[in-house]
Amino acid sequence: MSERIYYNKLVWDNVPDLIKEKGKECEVRTLDDEEFEIELMKKVEEEASALPETASRQELIDELADVVTCVEYIKNIKKITELELADALERHSRRKGRFEKKNYLVWSSDSTYKTNEKAKTVIRLTIPNKKEGETTTPTEE
Repeated sequence: MSERIYYNKLVWDNVPDLIKEKGKECEVRTLDDEEFEIELMKKVEEEASALPETASRQELIDELADVVTCVEYIKNIKKITELELADALERHSRRKGRFEKKNYLVWSSDSTYKTNEKAKTVIRLTIPNKKEGETTTPTEE
């Protein structure tokens, strides 16, 4: 009896052939347009998550190519033009800036700031305002 590993995910066109070339089996089904769009959004996240794990420049280039390919498919499905994307990039740059300053946000008292990160733990601390001249010392309870 052969082992089955269930992936249930969008794969690149040649993956089934690569599996079969190894003498292995796989089951593949064709997604409808709605399913494809949903799975493509997951795929771009999967491909982007591989970027920090790259061990060489070439691996990084290959993973970036995967991300760009996913983005291009998304643009085509959603009929997003180069002009629309360029406009959005310009608006984003004016509103949020770029990464020229290399800012790393440690904390903020702005509870309205939104992040796209899924796995980030948000720790909220309420720190009382000190009165002028007042010092605080740790106390044991």
